[in-house]
This record gives sequence, C-alpha cells and structure tokens, in this order.
Amino acid sequence: MRWRSPLAGLAIIAGLVLYVVAVVTLAELVPDHVLAETLYYVVTGIVWIWPAVSVIGWARKDDGSQQG
Repeated sequence: MRWRSPLAGLAIIAGLVLYVVAVVTLAELVPDHVLAETLYYVVTGIVWIWPAVSVIGWARKDDGSQQG
C-alpha cells in the first residue's frame, strides 16, 4: 500500500474537522437573515472541495515505486 493514501485520508479528515469548527465559529458573524445564512452555508459547503481534490490528486501521484 502506498504511504500517500493513508496520509491523505488522515489529512482530509483532520482538515474537515478543523474546517467545520471554523465554519461554525464564523457563522456567529453572519447576519441573522435567511438569505445571508443560506448563502454562507452554500459557499462554505462547496469551498472545502478544492483543497480535498488537491490532497486526493497528490495521493494518486506515483510515489516512485515500479509495479510489474
């Protein structure tokens, strides 16, 4: 098993936990309006995808071992 896959999995899990804590903490600063809250949660619900895709792409790179 390549070492990048488990490391990437742990990084994504840890990153998402920290991201959720930050999103919930910053949610207190969002105005108490349905549209503002909806927009905030839609944007923050999508933003995490880009770093996760980067980590997954890094994990899929060849780690230098030759197979077959």
